[in-house]
Amino acid sequence: MFENLDVLKILGYGMTGFSFLLVLLTFFLLRAEQKREQEPRPLIIKMIWRFMLMTVFMVLVNGFISFPLFNQNAKLHESVTQLSNNNMEEFTKEIAQNADEIENLISAPKTNEDSIQNAMQEIIDKQNQALDSIKATLTIANSTEERITGIDNLKQEMAVNYKVLLNPNVDKNTKMEANQNLKALNTDLKRIAIAPSK
Repeated sequence: MFENLDVLKILGYGMTGFSFLLVLLTFFLLRAEQKREQEPRPLIIKMIWRFMLMTVFMVLVNGFISFPLFNQNAKLHESVTQLSNNNMEEFTKEIAQNADEIENLISAPKTNEDSIQNAMQEIIDKQNQALDSIKATLTIANSTEERITGIDNLKQEMAVNYKVLLNPNVDKNTKMEANQNLKALNTDLKRIAIAPSK
């Protein structure tokens, strides 16, 4: 039952993990004594009782140490949300700037189509990296599945417009329209990415 127990991982939870291991060890000691065919040894039973008392004491100490930390959870969550929102502000600002750069590239004279296409591809790659960073930040912050799915959906919609922008056979007006779609999607992105303040 406990063969695959990862002691180091359990100890990674600090005092809580250590207390759990003590309780588990008490259980193992009692089970080992019960499996004996001879009469239970009074000295061993007495030692197990002492060990159990020490375990209960450790669990209580752990509870008293941990209790004040629970009161800090709301403040900690608020700080994480604020930090996450600051990161999201930077990402969405960068994405908005990228849309302006794309617009400049669309408007640029078609003297060197290859260099314009390469510059456009670089901007689109930056956009995708920013979207991946936003998704990763939301995942780390234990955000709702709805927000993470929203980022995925926006990325797919943006990809459709990127194809239009990178297509050399598409006229300037259609590319401008695709970029306007991207700007609208950027507004949706900001709404999804930045958590509302409470």
